Amino acid sequence: MTPESQDDGPVTSAAPEVSHVRRVLKIWAALSVIGVVLVIVLAPIVNPSSASASAGFANLTNVLFTAMAVPVGLFVWVFVGYSLVVFRARKPASGRIEDLEDGPPLQAKPGYQIAWLAITASLAIFLVGWGMFGFYKQTTDPPAKPLVVYVTGQQWTWTYRYPSIGVQSSVLELPVSRPVQFHVTSDDVLHGFDVDGLGVLIDANPGWWTVAPTVTPSRLGSYATRCDELCGLYHTYMWSPVNVVSRSAFATWVTANGGNASAAGS
Repeated sequence: MTPESQDDGPVTSAAPEVSHVRRVLKIWAALSVIGVVLVIVLAPIVNPSSASASAGFANLTNVLFTAMAVPVGLFVWVFVGYSLVVFRARKPASGRIEDLEDGPPLQAKPGYQIAWLAITASLAIFLVGWGMFGFYKQTTDPPAKPLVVYVTGQQWTWTYRYPSIGVQSSVLELPVSRPVQFHVTSDDVLHGFDVDGLGVLIDANPGWWTVAPTVTPSRLGSYATRCDELCGLYHTYMWSPVNVVSRSAFATWVTANGGNASAAGS
């Protein structure tokens, strides 16, 4: 017997495996493109109206993070779905369960593992960097004289007090293009002070004042303040109107509520 005729066992080819991988990657790429396009198209419908730079950055973050999550999620689900359909166990032709055999053993693929770790690490670093950039934007160079509003949450309403103009109200009235700083607390349980249109979201803690980053309303309109923490039976109804108005309209509102209109414009 010549060396050429010796039987060294079955020889498996990597071609079928490569074919499956390429097919799955094509499906994943196509669905990822469709998913990212849908996120970009539907984002203006889902995101709240933006009335400040902070809210605009928050909306952009929602779109960016969702668009990035689509390919990552599909990478898992496409491979799982493809495996369930193509490699599912089928009943043997003879109908005897003992005819089933183990599949070929899995082989380590260092290249795939390194690529996966590199991609996920890059995504994590980018997300952390993006969050730090957004935090830096909100906490640097605060204005010298913002309009200070003391916000108190209680089951189940909000109270707004303007110390500089002597007004207290259950409606949040704000002048356009003037920086506002919220000091937030609670009279009873934990609440969450949330104004989507302004990009303001901060906890209202009992017995403690929390200062939110300064925000400047940039668009006239009506918005809403909601509670973002489950706070009891009527949590769903804990909201109040937010009106962003012109400087003159704000001065008129201050006068109508017994406040100092001259201080409203400073």
